[in-house]
Amino acid sequence: MHENMKKVSVIIPVYNVEKYLPACLDSVLGQSLQELECICIDDASPDSCGDILDEYAAKDERIRVLHLTENHMQGYGRNRGLEMAEGKYVYFLDSDDMITSNAMEELYQLAERDELDGIYFDSQILLETEDLARFAESYICVRKGDYPDEVFTGRELMELFMKNGEWMVYVQRQFWRRDFLLENEVFSPEKTEHEDDLFSYMAALLAKRVRYVRKDYFIRRYRSNSVMTRPLHPKDFAGYFRIFIKMIEFADKHQISGTGVDGGIYKIFTLMINHLDVFDTEADPADWFTPEEQKDYRLFRVFLESYKRLNSYDMILWAPLASYETIWLYGAGRFARRTYSRLQKRNIRVGGFFVTSAEGNPERLFGLPVIPIETVDSLAEGDVVVVAMASNMHIGPEEILKQKGFPYFLFFNDDLKGPMGPQSETE
Repeated sequence: MHENMKKVSVIIPVYNVEKYLPACLDSVLGQSLQELECICIDDASPDSCGDILDEYAAKDERIRVLHLTENHMQGYGRNRGLEMAEGKYVYFLDSDDMITSNAMEELYQLAERDELDGIYFDSQILLETEDLARFAESYICVRKGDYPDEVFTGRELMELFMKNGEWMVYVQRQFWRRDFLLENEVFSPEKTEHEDDLFSYMAALLAKRVRYVRKDYFIRRYRSNSVMTRPLHPKDFAGYFRIFIKMIEFADKHQISGTGVDGGIYKIFTLMINHLDVFDTEADPADWFTPEEQKDYRLFRVFLESYKRLNSYDMILWAPLASYETIWLYGAGRFARRTYSRLQKRNIRVGGFFVTSAEGNPERLFGLPVIPIETVDSLAEGDVVVVAMASNMHIGPEEILKQKGFPYFLFFNDDLKGPMGPQSETE
């Protein structure tokens, strides 16, 4: 490799983050790997981000800036940056986040050594304020599953992540060979939310050689009014719906099926369902979808209504719980509250809520006790626990329930993961 050749291109879409942008840029320019470029796409930011980028570019020739005259959203910026990139490898970073000082050098060396298409890694969390901690509860910083130190195909590693409940789509926790992305046309969907889901899905299913390294190179900032912390919005359902359709089209185009393919699609389907109430309440589909997308949306609603009329939802997901005397819900958050409401509609008795810690939780919820699990020694005969949390929060509660020998069911986001329940350590 030529001495002056760029080894890594760090691509950063930038929008309305003047408070955080300098720290982000400093974390890139301060990398131990010097042979890199930092491509910044100013997405018509309304604040002083454009000026900050120009100031940095004037001081460091490794920064290249593209100023857009209209806002096109993050996927567009990432794609333009990928097209501009000259590095052998690319890394996508958000403009309010950071990376550790040795990240690019170590990832580059590993990718070169094993001739990899991509690498997955872990992260740290930086809270802007302590009251944002509740938003970070479902975010897995470091994967806890057992992952052999070896090269996988992308699909093999994706399915192993899924098996352990640790498949995450954040592109900021991935490092890719540029030619792999370009040759396979792995681009981010544009003008939509949740573009990470489709990009990560396509890249994983097409990659021939990937690794997972248990190092927290990425520093995720949790701040107010970001995508991670904002209230539910119709744009979330619209984004997930577009990704859902594109995933199906991708699987059909490449004629692939199986656990990883279906698991990725199912995850998006459940996220769509979780956001559907807000969309139904606040949105007109004609305002959010193109005429072609509206056709797909109407077909989706027909399917959903037919599915409900056939009672498949109750039969498959809820009926098994009716045979138990009392249900105890593990969790006191959004999923647990929604689960409680649906159990009530089906006349299934709920005794109360278990939580890992009393701190930050109410003493009662819906008039029922909220009980720290450490104070519970046994369950009455005929009782069962339902872990009503997002799937990436299951590991801790599962370990506790297994230690106590309590029978339990798992919920995958808003749906019962029937084949995995009931279970207990004693079975």
